[in-house]
Amino acid sequence: MLSSVLETYESWDLRKVAIPSRSRLYQLDPIGIGTPLVESLTGYISRLAEAHCVTPKALISRELVSFIPKTYKTTNLFEMRSLTGALNGTGTMALDLVTVLESLTLRSDLRFLTLLTWTDIFPQRRLLRARRAWCPYCYEEWYSSKDKVIYEPLIWFFEAVTLCHWHNQSLYQQCPHCKRELPPLASYSRPGYCPYCLKWLGVTANYPSSDKTPPSKEEIIWQTWVIKTVGELLANTPHLPKPLRREIVAQAFCRYVNQFTEGNTAAFARMLEIPKNKVWMWQMGKVLPELNVILKICFTLQVSVLDFLTQETLKENSSKFPAAPQNQVRDSSTKKLEVKFDSDRTQQLLENMLQANEQPLPMTAVAKRLGYPKRVLYRHFPELCRAISAEYVKYMKESRIKRIEHCCEEVKQAVRQVHTEGIYPSEAAISTLLAKPGCFRDKKVRAALRAARR
Repeated sequence: MLSSVLETYESWDLRKVAIPSRSRLYQLDPIGIGTPLVESLTGYISRLAEAHCVTPKALISRELVSFIPKTYKTTNLFEMRSLTGALNGTGTMALDLVTVLESLTLRSDLRFLTLLTWTDIFPQRRLLRARRAWCPYCYEEWYSSKDKVIYEPLIWFFEAVTLCHWHNQSLYQQCPHCKRELPPLASYSRPGYCPYCLKWLGVTANYPSSDKTPPSKEEIIWQTWVIKTVGELLANTPHLPKPLRREIVAQAFCRYVNQFTEGNTAAFARMLEIPKNKVWMWQMGKVLPELNVILKICFTLQVSVLDFLTQETLKENSSKFPAAPQNQVRDSSTKKLEVKFDSDRTQQLLENMLQANEQPLPMTAVAKRLGYPKRVLYRHFPELCRAISAEYVKYMKESRIKRIEHCCEEVKQAVRQVHTEGIYPSEAAISTLLAKPGCFRDKKVRAALRAARR
């Protein structure tokens, strides 16, 4: 008998299911993006090859090389092992390989394993080393920990970084077993292992003793600062809205020259002990300074490289330059440093400097010591400033006279010595006996030489 009640059956959705696109290569997660210990691209390739159970050479030659739109081939790449360090840098090789890997793994963050973001800021010379460097103690700690992966941080490839800050040990650049230097990427590269003898590079019980001398206290201080500021660059790279332009380097130098020496490039160069023409070329944007040079400048100014390039305010905690007085306050709305002028205190300090029996200083140095611009001091105390300047000019004149007299006496003694040896007292012969041969530029010294000859 037919049922009088209708039954409802589940309907089927016959529309095609949207299947997400599949990557040709395994989407291996990079390590440490957004941190100072971000992974290097060459190390990532080694780990990616290991994930596919092949060697890096097989991965590149059989998968990547056909997608690289360049004339160089995989065999040439591995024959020129020292050039594989460029894969972590700012050049075309790094850009080509990142583009191919991002398309095959469907990832968009592999460029942060290189320095491509800083292509227009840092020149390639003396940026990255051509050989691998590593800390065996870091390798051993990662190996002993179950939740850590053995990899190669990008910061180890910087030429300026020679120390492991976490262990205060110099980075190794030679396999302790086979005594060979290791390229950044080789046919059988594997993080933590030598690609030639295939032995473990971490510290073990039978690890060969190192002949490296322990780093000095000064080196530890310098390397600690370098690692901190370079790590800050790497950690902030993914957070930059766009790659920085070349012009910001020139703008940074102009800004700091204006704030430290009121636009006096020569004074700024003397302060940093750098040739004036170099600073001028950097200000004009004609030449880019190497990263090592920027690090030394920023260390002197006690400002990080990232702040040097991206911030307009200065940090007033330099050890070489005078500390900012306590009467300086920072206005967060204007981002400029406002100085409350203490007239009585400043006048007393100027009078003390004028009466002190010490070597006179130029007004530029006096202004830095007091923490005020020189023009402010001249506006409030013109007589005291002129008196201090006059004392400095007098001191320099007296010093020059004494120096010339000393040179003249030194020339006379040299002429006597040469004459007793039977040698004609020419200017060239006398110059070899002087502490400062350049003193012959003064006409009084040349006159003393002629008089001594007679």
